[in-house]
Amino acid sequence: MTKKLGNISSLGLKIGIALLILLISTLVTLRWDISKDKAYSLSKSSKELMRSLDDVMLVRIVSSKDLPAELNNLNRYAADLLREYQLSSRGKLRFEYVKPPTQDELYSIAMSSGLRRARFPVYEGDQIIPKEVIFGVVFEYQGRIESFDLMPSIEPRLEYEMTLRMQSLIQKDMPRVIAYADSVYYYQNKDVFARLLKMNYIVDMIDLQEPLPKADALLFNGTIFDLEIEQLYRLDQFLMRGGKLVFLQDKVHTDGYQLNIINSNIFDLLEHYGFKISDDIAMDINCDQQSVGVGTYLHYPMYPILNGSTHPVSRGLHNIIFYLANGISFSRPDILEFQPILTTSNYSEVMPAPNFQISQEMFTNADPMDYTLGPIILAAETKGEFESYFANNDTFSTRPSFIAKSPKTSVILFGDKELVMDTDKREFAERGNVVLNAIDYSIGRDSMMKIRNRHLSTPLLSVRYYVQKTFSEWRSTVKTEQAVKTVMKVIFILLPSIILVLIALFAAFKRKIKLRIMADEKE
Repeated sequence: MTKKLGNISSLGLKIGIALLILLISTLVTLRWDISKDKAYSLSKSSKELMRSLDDVMLVRIVSSKDLPAELNNLNRYAADLLREYQLSSRGKLRFEYVKPPTQDELYSIAMSSGLRRARFPVYEGDQIIPKEVIFGVVFEYQGRIESFDLMPSIEPRLEYEMTLRMQSLIQKDMPRVIAYADSVYYYQNKDVFARLLKMNYIVDMIDLQEPLPKADALLFNGTIFDLEIEQLYRLDQFLMRGGKLVFLQDKVHTDGYQLNIINSNIFDLLEHYGFKISDDIAMDINCDQQSVGVGTYLHYPMYPILNGSTHPVSRGLHNIIFYLANGISFSRPDILEFQPILTTSNYSEVMPAPNFQISQEMFTNADPMDYTLGPIILAAETKGEFESYFANNDTFSTRPSFIAKSPKTSVILFGDKELVMDTDKREFAERGNVVLNAIDYSIGRDSMMKIRNRHLSTPLLSVRYYVQKTFSEWRSTVKTEQAVKTVMKVIFILLPSIILVLIALFAAFKRKIKLRIMADEKE
């Protein structure tokens, strides 16, 4: 009897432990993310954003009933990622699927939410027909709405896109950035960059005519004119107070017909901060190429395509195109530190000022023998304790609020004021993100850089990356890409046949051995 009771007690204890483990498992979620760049785990910025929620945020995945096969993985990943957000929000973020019963209802919801229709080829019977699909995410918070479409290949940047929308809605603890802009900036088409800037920061556009508001960083979007002395003074004192400055400035301006050297007093200020900008235009054999026929391309060496360096601002990045940029050198080695951020390749040259002569051969014959200058720095950082540009000016240095020396801080310069301009090629569309990286690096928001860089990192199968890393001599990326594609086609055509032949040979060899053994046994 005692033994029976002991067995029952032991069984009850085991059941109790099992139930306790099940209960704990429903309350605690343990995950181990071993993916590259922790692609399936939320970054520090995203987690902090969720913990700052004061109210419930509703996230709706608006979807057609039957999604094409190429969206199934994205659908699962989006749901997994939203569960991560939900967990970090401690219940304040809720998400749900919205799949209306009729197509008209779906279109109505999509239109009111800012989602677009997309067409995908689907098989129906023996035919491929286009099917209209709606698949997107809608965020609602305190009466405000943000949304974006979910499209194939968006997975690497999905967290960044979600965090941007949520951050834009919450508007809490966002860094404040003031951005200088004159008529040159407003003349450019820059919709992509302007939208991203406002989604990443609280932005005040300024003209430096008034005292500057308090801000974490100042973005100077370039000029072709002299600044008033008071404007220079406000820039200088912002830095002296420990503010972070990011400059976009080059020395060449074009009206569409000719190239002209810019003469502005902004270059004196930049030289004082450690940057000497060349008058010559940087060129690179690794440059933008435009198709002008089947297999025929024109090269634009004055539009170099850059890959990132070891600097945190550009590390791992690729396809950053510069337009009519100028090289940067170091002018203050006595008191400041200097570190390049972006450089051209080993096959570079310059278009000398002031004539800027352009020849037909430059566009049609990309000869590496013409590009022997080596890497040219097109973006760089100086850091240290900066002395005021107005330290020896009695008019300004005697002002009561004047600061003669900054704490240890940094200044970043990109040698291309058009870096924020929209491009005509999708592959370069996000080149302005390197400017956002520079701002986040300056203010110490590293986790935001991390999720932004996650989808900008160089793909392992990038032909340009492969060519530059593999070959010591220059190779045409267009011709190399065609050769790689041809080799891959041949491999995939022949490989199945080769595998079948090997299997057949192995089976025949195995059968031959078996027959030999049987013959030996009969003997």
